[in-house]
Amino acid sequence: MFNFYFVIIGVGSIGTFLEGPVIGWIVVQYGWSAMFACMILLSVFGAITSIRAARYQRKIKLSSASSSSSSLNQIIS
Repeated sequence: MFNFYFVIIGVGSIGTFLEGPVIGWIVVQYGWSAMFACMILLSVFGAITSIRAARYQRKIKLSSASSSSSSLNQIIS
């Protein structure tokens, strides 16, 4: 079975690999102020996607909990 944990680890490794050249390119092309603005935007984007993922995961857990309790009610009755 495919494990998404390895995908997340792999994406983190790619980010670490590309971080240095991308930061250097942005600083050379646009300056340090643009780099800080870019980091702020990426941080906000990461926070928003993390919140959405947490809400989605909670929704899945709640729906699976309600479906398992309804299955239990069907078995009992």
